[in-house]
Amino acid sequence: MKLDALVEVHDERELDEALEAGAQIIGVNNRNLKTFDVDLNTSFRLSERIPNDRIFVVESGIRGRSEIHELLDAGADAFLIGESLITSSDPEAMLRGLL
Repeated sequence: MKLDALVEVHDERELDEALEAGAQIIGVNNRNLKTFDVDLNTSFRLSERIPNDRIFVVESGIRGRSEIHELLDAGADAFLIGESLITSSDPEAMLRGLL
């Protein structure tokens, strides 16, 4: 069985370190872990620096299908969605809305 690490980044410095280390799966956390603010622009900004041969995972802040489409257009390959499902009064409907 082969395993790969998801390397999480939040800014340009962390992304540079991850790429230099050879990370193949890059998770961009849109949540600032110092302030807990969430900003999808983090993914849009860093997406321009993630090579096409890497897997780009968007983490945090996804609330709707339109955001998913915009992030796919920016090069996202996968999404880690948790809070919006957990805090939804109807997680099933929320998930269907994202699909």
